[in-house]
Amino acid sequence: MTLRPGRLAALATSGILAVGALVATPTTAQAAPNSYAYSAARWLEDQLTDGVFVNPAYDFADYGLTIDVYFTLKDLDTRAATQSRIISALSQKVDDYTTSGEYGPDDRYAGATGKLAAAVQASGGDATSFGGVDLVQRAEERVVDSGAAAGRAKDLTSTGDDYSNTIGQSWVVRALDTAGSADAASTLAYLLRQQCANGAFRINLEDSQCATPGDDDVLSLDATALAVQTLEGIDDPALSDEITRSVDYLVSQQAADGSFSDQGTPNTNTTGLAAATLRSAGRTAEAGAAASWIVGKQVTDANAEDSKLANELGAIAYDPTAFAQGRTDGITDATRDQWVRATAQAAAGVNAQLPATTFTVTGPTGFVQGGKAATITVDGLVARERYTVSGAAATPGKAAVTGATTIAVTPSDTTANRVVTVTGGRSVRTGNVTIKVLGTKKIGISLNTAKVAAGKRVNVYLSGLVPGEKAQVSWRGKRLAAGVADRSGKVTYKLSVGSTKGSASVVGFGQFTTRTNKTTLRVS
Repeated sequence: MTLRPGRLAALATSGILAVGALVATPTTAQAAPNSYAYSAARWLEDQLTDGVFVNPAYDFADYGLTIDVYFTLKDLDTRAATQSRIISALSQKVDDYTTSGEYGPDDRYAGATGKLAAAVQASGGDATSFGGVDLVQRAEERVVDSGAAAGRAKDLTSTGDDYSNTIGQSWVVRALDTAGSADAASTLAYLLRQQCANGAFRINLEDSQCATPGDDDVLSLDATALAVQTLEGIDDPALSDEITRSVDYLVSQQAADGSFSDQGTPNTNTTGLAAATLRSAGRTAEAGAAASWIVGKQVTDANAEDSKLANELGAIAYDPTAFAQGRTDGITDATRDQWVRATAQAAAGVNAQLPATTFTVTGPTGFVQGGKAATITVDGLVARERYTVSGAAATPGKAAVTGATTIAVTPSDTTANRVVTVTGGRSVRTGNVTIKVLGTKKIGISLNTAKVAAGKRVNVYLSGLVPGEKAQVSWRGKRLAAGVADRSGKVTYKLSVGSTKGSASVVGFGQFTTRTNKTTLRVS
């Protein structure tokens, strides 16, 4: 079945039906995808028939979604044979995807043309001669040459409708820049007009520069992420400010649980695209948090058992509702399209999952006072990675941008060796340190005599201390170092009482003033 213009428009403008990840194409060998991304890639491969995804609900070959799958496999550097089959299949269907086919053979869709050209270029193919078509020339023909709209890549349709948007513009920019086209600069300039002062890109193309977004400007995380990936692929250091502003905007929109939303509910489609973008921009902590959120919506051996998803390992649901429905009903012909779209978008994002590691955590070498803040340091957290602490009271936070992260922890006011554990963005990213805590206590104190002559000495016996704990004795307002507790927790101190006569308190202290007791001594 040929793709109708109306359906193509839906694919180009809506959220879950829309965006294929414009993921960074590997130019050198890279690490194998993690287990989550690998299983997603394997599941995506199984959804193809002769290199194409055929929508089972409406029985049509969805070439746009097929390209999404291609870019995901390319980004993950896996399933090379399947990548080749996809490109080969698309070479036979250029007009079916980039035009309206039987519904308007002279129609030309800018975004689809740019997207296919970019896929061919990523595969190492020649986009100027693909399936008998010069895709670069066709993309150039869609670029407005002059006037306020100069640089805009517009659709040509028999009805006069134009479905082009920022997502399609990004594809055209990428394809023309890669081809070294003379139109690359104008299309890039027009794309940058869609970036607002806050770094976000609006989804609907406008000829004027977006400054402060107005009520009519629909800001899109998907469009922003795709634009960032396009800008990152252009060899121009002057774009660094634009990239930074957009990346900062994306980070500002991330929920505390790591997810992202694009004009609606948090979903793996948008979260996956954002995760892949943030990872390529070096924001590994935020990308890892997004990936962790996605994992909870992926079919695994653990969560598919005794459900109708048991044969769909690796698939990623659009959101928690879709996942719950899948467990009950399975992935049906009616829902498979959504699952494939979500997985194609999320697979590259889930590869941003932070790896398991053991942090190096260091703390005070001696005793710390119970109920009082102490400082520990953590090595191994990535910059801005969220962490939590157990074993002592501490405020959850984010790791330092560089170097070790210091954390104030407050152990409970009891004497014990406390294991303080720091956990990063995943439960398998953790480390601990043991802190020796001395809690508030009334220690033991006694004298060898309650009455002593002036100028003499008296033995002060302290007990109930912890072995190795420092002790002090206070006599007539003067603190005196009494020694260190032995293995039985005792200290004996010979106190010179001086010449002043009369009764006074002998006060004993452990290492902290909260560990104390006193008795009375008479000097005669």
